[in-house]
Amino acid sequence: MKRLAGVNLTTGSTIAAIDMGSNSFHLLIARQTEVEPSLAYRAEYRTERKVQLAAGSELGVLQADAQARALACLAEFKEILAAYRPVILRIVATASLRGVANAADFCEQVKHLLGVEPEIISGEREAELVYLGVAAPCDIDQLVVDIGGGSTELALGCGQVLGQGLSVAVGCLSYLRYFPAGRLERADFDAATAAARAEFELAAASLSKPSRLQFIGCSGTLLAVEQVLMARNGRGRGIRLAELQELATDLQSFASLGAISYQGLTEDRQSIFASGVAIVLALFGALNIEEMQLSEQGLREGVVKSYLLAASAD
Repeated sequence: MKRLAGVNLTTGSTIAAIDMGSNSFHLLIARQTEVEPSLAYRAEYRTERKVQLAAGSELGVLQADAQARALACLAEFKEILAAYRPVILRIVATASLRGVANAADFCEQVKHLLGVEPEIISGEREAELVYLGVAAPCDIDQLVVDIGGGSTELALGCGQVLGQGLSVAVGCLSYLRYFPAGRLERADFDAATAAARAEFELAAASLSKPSRLQFIGCSGTLLAVEQVLMARNGRGRGIRLAELQELATDLQSFASLGAISYQGLTEDRQSIFASGVAIVLALFGALNIEEMQLSEQGLREGVVKSYLLAASAD
């Protein structure tokens, strides 16, 4: 039996994690399948909701409508959690709450609703948790990339051991500023791509350069791009540079963000798809990526694993 902060963990213990991202909220409910190894668990339930908590927060405060959407989503999550009765619930917030003036007030509302105060994690901690959630147990150097609504995390390591973690202020929601009033013109797209590439090149300069490196992407932005490319090209999973470039060119056939329509693109991703493609294209260019594999896992899995690791060390 493991014990952490007064909680007994045994085989079958249920643990839940909520990731309050800038664009989407994620809920993962997991059941520990074995006490040893400590990271042995099975996902019982997972879901995500488009919330756009960071919409309008460039003014330095969370907007009232964004808070209302967030609390409504969390109330729905509360009902789901009641059916599983987890022994522990962890809530993390990322770029959506970093440096926001009324973040503490909002976190107090979340605590009142769910009984747990959200932890506002740094970009570096986010990169660490993303890597823990995604990285495969192998002896190959891996760069894990998570493109979120407000930031992009780059996590470099080998196997499941993180070497470097960086957070870059580039996100598909925040980059909507390059598409004023939902307009989509070549100049808008190119400006977003150039701005993101400059940020990624600056970040890449501080990363070590392994001779053999596997690129792994996670998050809704990258998965949405992958789904559209799979539908367009009839190929298997992954994002390839040539196909990504063709998609970026094809986007110019749409006059506005609201007009974008592709097989495989869900309605909740429509408004941020062009900014997402611009960011992915910039990333591939800055890091000389030819192909990237995708993972369904992400920050929430890292949160669960970090808890189990802490419990095993207690």
